[in-house]
Amino acid sequence: MVENSAPRGDARGNQAIHGVRADARTGWVAGWILALLLIGGLLLFVDLPLAQALQANVSPTVDHIFKWIGKIGDSNNYAWIVLCVYIASLVALRRGWDGAWVGGYERVTRGALLLMAAWAVGGIVTALLKQTVARARPEMFFEHGFYGLGVPFQGKPFNSFPSSHGLTAFVLASAIAVVAPRWRWPVYALAVLVGISRLVNLDHFASDVAASALIAITVVHALKPWFLDPMYRWPARLPWQWFGKNARR
Repeated sequence: MVENSAPRGDARGNQAIHGVRADARTGWVAGWILALLLIGGLLLFVDLPLAQALQANVSPTVDHIFKWIGKIGDSNNYAWIVLCVYIASLVALRRGWDGAWVGGYERVTRGALLLMAAWAVGGIVTALLKQTVARARPEMFFEHGFYGLGVPFQGKPFNSFPSSHGLTAFVLASAIAVVAPRWRWPVYALAVLVGISRLVNLDHFASDVAASALIAITVVHALKPWFLDPMYRWPARLPWQWFGKNARR
């Protein structure tokens, strides 16, 4: 009886792990379905009426304030900062320094890499959608009365869907939220504010911002295990040591 207890315990543990993973997958599928329904609802019933209401009621002062808020979603403001944080934390990690926070410099190194990777992957997805969907920006409706889709790969102003600024803001918020969960509500609130700025400034429709948020959150959580799971040791190494048979050690 004693000899069989350990295998039974392992089996129960494996079943519990598989159950948690199955529940997580189910949750993601349900979340995606709800998000797509929300985006569809915005496209059909909210986008144009909301843009018309904002165009008619937003004062120049409010518009100017939100232009400044929108700059938070400009990836050029963060690219070099994140790269410098990654380099500095990697140097500290290689020297054996300990940070005064949970996970130390290794957590910062992994988080910075996750953020850069999510920006890259999310940026590619967003760029492809922008060019293939070819949705006209709000300015086309207010200046020329055109609302809808143009010819793929026309470029601006037929590149409204999804929002690049929205992607940047929500990738930043999502990455910070998974690395430092206690900051998740402030950073997500800031990302939502950036998204609102794109609507107030009539740069995008509501569904454009919602789609960028969905892409950002999905990409961050899809990449998270590869960067944050301690099983993978490559993020804590120098870049030229990432690949090879020892990537998981």
